[in-house]
Amino acid sequence: MPAAAPLLLLLAILWWPLVLPLAPGHLQSPPTFITLNGSRLNHLLLDTHSGHVYVGAVNVLYHLSPDLQLLSWGKTGPKLDSPDCLPPIDPTDCTQAETTDNTNKLLLLEEVKEREPLSLIVCGTVLQGICEKRSLENVSQVLYKTDNPVDTQYVAANDPRVSTVGVVVEQKGVLLMLVGRGYTSKGPGGVPPITMRRLTPVARHSAPAFSHEELGKLVVGSYSEYNNHFVKAFSHNNFVYFVFSRRDVWGKREYRTYVSRLCAGDPNFYSYVEVPLSCGEGYNLAQAAVLDYHREQPTLFVAMAMGQASTPTPTDRSALCVYKVEELDKALHGAQLLCYTQEGKDANNKEKAYIEYEVSSNCLKLPQDSLNEYPCGGEHTPSPIASAIALEATPAFTWTPLITAVTTATEVGHTIVLLGDKNGRLHKNRRLFSHCSLMQKLRPLAFYQFAMRERCSGLLICVCVFQVTKLHVAQCEKHLDCHSCLSNRDPYCGWCSLEGRYLSSPDCCYTSLPALSTLPSHQAAPLALYKHRILSYGDHLHRSF
Repeated sequence: MPAAAPLLLLLAILWWPLVLPLAPGHLQSPPTFITLNGSRLNHLLLDTHSGHVYVGAVNVLYHLSPDLQLLSWGKTGPKLDSPDCLPPIDPTDCTQAETTDNTNKLLLLEEVKEREPLSLIVCGTVLQGICEKRSLENVSQVLYKTDNPVDTQYVAANDPRVSTVGVVVEQKGVLLMLVGRGYTSKGPGGVPPITMRRLTPVARHSAPAFSHEELGKLVVGSYSEYNNHFVKAFSHNNFVYFVFSRRDVWGKREYRTYVSRLCAGDPNFYSYVEVPLSCGEGYNLAQAAVLDYHREQPTLFVAMAMGQASTPTPTDRSALCVYKVEELDKALHGAQLLCYTQEGKDANNKEKAYIEYEVSSNCLKLPQDSLNEYPCGGEHTPSPIASAIALEATPAFTWTPLITAVTTATEVGHTIVLLGDKNGRLHKNRRLFSHCSLMQKLRPLAFYQFAMRERCSGLLICVCVFQVTKLHVAQCEKHLDCHSCLSNRDPYCGWCSLEGRYLSSPDCCYTSLPALSTLPSHQAAPLALYKHRILSYGDHLHRSF
């Protein structure tokens, strides 16, 4: 996204404490707003254990209750800084240092899976992108910071316009953070685009917290040549994935989108492999991505933009492409296998896999069982591996203006796509691949990010540039009869013919007859078996994906 583009973040969550069955004729409450002292907001994070919401902004952090009441806040800037100087900043040595805003670049939970999180991880642009830990109960309380950081502790990009993504994983009882960051022209050179970092010091190692010392990193021959623009980082099974776009240095030097993968427990990045994504004709720049389930299979949904000529600048033309993780893993595995055992070539001696990032390694001809024996690589296996063959997908639909956020939900067995665009409009897709309808226009500000927690989502939380908003996903109360309800084709809404009123998805989640809202039409029991008959648009859909 261009530097001047305004940001808006959106997070869709299950708001279980607030969802109650609606009485007939009861209207849903209007959107709730909270303005946070005029701060420019950057990131939104939900603690699923407590329901609390954390907002990272320029120079400040906010901690909100489930009903968006301000619980605590803490300053992160501005600070005396210059991207050309190394911290700690001494104005006598760094004469160009000036009071500088601290843009939030990473906001993550330090947590072990299925346990309550330990702290809030916060990384900003100042002081070469160093990180700190804050209390989840009071974000003004700093639990850990370094006053004299070493160069291996520089984490986030020191430029607000350059992307940074991260994900926390646990390996053998140790919490690790994997970070992807773009290239910045100022400051220390040699910060790898992808690094693995410990979140706590380990007794047998001298490396401090947030350092990538003695851990894996993506070695790159030319940092400016491989200027990756990161969009998403996520973990699935025992792997970590990154979604990013960059120039195809090996091929026609056009910008393309890639997905890379490595074993979560690979401290040397021997397992690193990437594959380009193809999305129709010319949709080449990833803008947003989310991992979710479609037809009970893990699926990657990627919002793509058409680039302006041979530049990383997106146009207003965008598309949604969908990739099954099973097919993605198959493509990544195939590239590894060819590079391990066939010198990267197929049966016709055409190069299908190669070594990327200008490093001194080559595809080899190892024994055929090498990948089975070393699924996460080893000292003797080639890396980093790239596939020359793109994983292709036909756009689910195309869209104007630019899509900047995407998330999904499942209702009545159908996949629903929620989209945010650069004009601040939220769109709700009936089912996958049908046309979208405008659900709610918030403000003329671009959506930046959002994610869905669970399928029965009563409310949506949106973060505009300066404002947090809570609104209903379903807008069923506007339907006064069965025809208008069904003709609107909204999967969140149904019609109770006995009571003569609409029924929204949260009602179905709490009703004594939940099966009525989830059974496809061919499995529905006879009408006589039920006290109420609930009709929904989902009863008439035919899935095609």
